[in-house]
Amino acid sequence: MTPNNGSSRLDRIEENLEKLVGIVERLADHVHLVDESLAHLAQSQLKLAEAQNQTEERLNALIAVVDDIVRRRPPA
Repeated sequence: MTPNNGSSRLDRIEENLEKLVGIVERLADHVHLVDESLAHLAQSQLKLAEAQNQTEERLNALIAVVDDIVRRRPPA
């Protein structure tokens, strides 16, 4: 093996390692973005669940009013 050949091989290894480092850094950035998106999604789901509970409560109240009207019961 000649000195140039060994140096060239080391240069290629170093080049490949630098490429891998770049790929890993980009992956880390993407993982961070996915993590933020999941946190936002979880928060949105909590808000949706709360809104659904409020809608259900209002619907139950409306059903009770209509039921009272239909049955001609005095309101409680």
